[in-house]
Amino acid sequence: MSQISVSLHQNIAVLQGELTRHTLTKISKKTVKSMLATSNVLIDLQQVNKVDTAGLAWLFYLLEQAQSAQCQLRFANLPSKLENLITLSGVNGFLPN
Repeated sequence: MSQISVSLHQNIAVLQGELTRHTLTKISKKTVKSMLATSNVLIDLQQVNKVDTAGLAWLFYLLEQAQSAQCQLRFANLPSKLENLITLSGVNGFLPN
């Protein structure tokens, strides 16, 4: 069964599991709001073991929500599968690190 979890530690949000169209509905708007509650947040993707185009789109959604919340968002430890997807999608450089 596909799972995704978000752990918040001060200004670091650790995503763990699968970031796919099957798991994204499990991340509530309340969780997203909590993630963006500070002015500067690091999204750690090291423990993401699967990602698809919906997962990539969700990361861009997070950027949009962060901008609305006046929160600076950065991404760290992008899995190679996500980096490949970014390259194939032609959006290199769009996720701040």
